[in-house]
Amino acid sequence: MPDLNDAVVTLTAPDGTELLFRYGATILYAEQPYVVLLEMENTPDGEEQILVTRFHEDGESMSFEVVEEGDIIEHVFDKYVQMTTQDALGNLQDAE
Repeated sequence: MPDLNDAVVTLTAPDGTELLFRYGATILYAEQPYVVLLEMENTPDGEEQILVTRFHEDGESMSFEVVEEGDIIEHVFDKYVQMTTQDALGNLQDAE
């Protein structure tokens, strides 16, 4: 899997609107890599949209398929929250 840490991903919504996302994390679930993408522009209410996607690579191109299965979204999102919480706590301890 390529290094996506600085990746900016453009996704096209069904209505043709292009949305920019940045890489959040890669999480393995059932031996499948899922990529968490974070929207680069907050919604009008200040919320950040987070997408759980399936990552596909065919050698020449990469694609991200938005996951629709609730159980997969919940599992991957929970792992993402755990990872970011641990990272934040580690950064707080480093600052002390």
